[in-house]
Amino acid sequence: MLEIYTFLKQAIAEGVYVEDDLLPTDLQLAEQFGVSRPTVARAVKKLQAEGQVGRKPGYGTYIIPQPLAEPSSAERVFGLLIPALGETEIFEPICGQIANLADSHHFSLLWGGGGTLHDRGLGNALQLAEKYVAQKIDGVFFAPLELIPEAAEQNARIVAMFTAASIPVVLLDSDIVPPPLRSAHDLIGINNINAGFTLARHLIDRGCQSIGFITRPNIAGTVHMRLIGAREAVLQAELPHDSLSVIEIDTAVEAFAIGTTWDALDGLICYNDALAAPLLVELDKHGVNIPRDLKICAFDDVKYANLLKIPLTTYRQPCRDIGTGAVDAMLARIRQPDAVARMLQLQGELIVRTSTEQ
Repeated sequence: MLEIYTFLKQAIAEGVYVEDDLLPTDLQLAEQFGVSRPTVARAVKKLQAEGQVGRKPGYGTYIIPQPLAEPSSAERVFGLLIPALGETEIFEPICGQIANLADSHHFSLLWGGGGTLHDRGLGNALQLAEKYVAQKIDGVFFAPLELIPEAAEQNARIVAMFTAASIPVVLLDSDIVPPPLRSAHDLIGINNINAGFTLARHLIDRGCQSIGFITRPNIAGTVHMRLIGAREAVLQAELPHDSLSVIEIDTAVEAFAIGTTWDALDGLICYNDALAAPLLVELDKHGVNIPRDLKICAFDDVKYANLLKIPLTTYRQPCRDIGTGAVDAMLARIRQPDAVARMLQLQGELIVRTSTEQ
């Protein structure tokens, strides 16, 4: 049995039999090796258990396509560079999925983040980038800095360090240049124009005629794309251009909620759930009836969005799919270092809850 198994396995490896080819019949192999048909069947069954061949009654034993081997994959080490990791909830499942794929794709993963939502871990990000370069790792998954005045400059500096060291970079969520420009690096995230369009159209379908879009200074380009989508929804609904207003908040949410007149608005889109949740709480506390007088929605679908006193309507990001896409992009980049930069835009899902239901 072992002789037949070894003979067939070597023939497959050497390309004597290729994808969808039929192997000799059990009877032919039995005659060739001078053994019984059950002996041949045991050898073929072993190949079948390894995923090398398949068997169909009345058809025969055929070769199963094999995945392309990743050269030197056992030696690969990838790094995560995620500013404020732990405070930005969407990156936890994204990074978790990347880690889940490490064994099956034969790489190890170095975790790196730090800082707060206010400083975005600038010092930590630069130090970690230097450390990764010194370690000569094989690739970096990078979520660009935002919410600080020097974000664009430092993002370019960090990526330039990796480029000079020939370390491929896969960007998560946002690019390092403002839209509609594109950098020369692979980017994985959601279709942000579609996401903004979806939330604005949802509010318009709920009867909203005056919508505020809340953002922050020095925000990532993803939010600008969401705003473009929201404006397109207003345009397609044939509402006046000023039906959508941009509100930039750089003060405490509580002071903002108290100091802003909400009578002029009947809908509100927040750039993410982390801003929407405390704002929703403060507005409710100060007598704004949600959703009767003001409908609120946001992006991400973080864990607590459904646990608020008034559950939040939100656009769910497909975090696990983003993580999977990031790994696929990194492996493809290693196989083809000079390929054109890829941009993978995934579709999310509108999750309707109480904050916009009435």
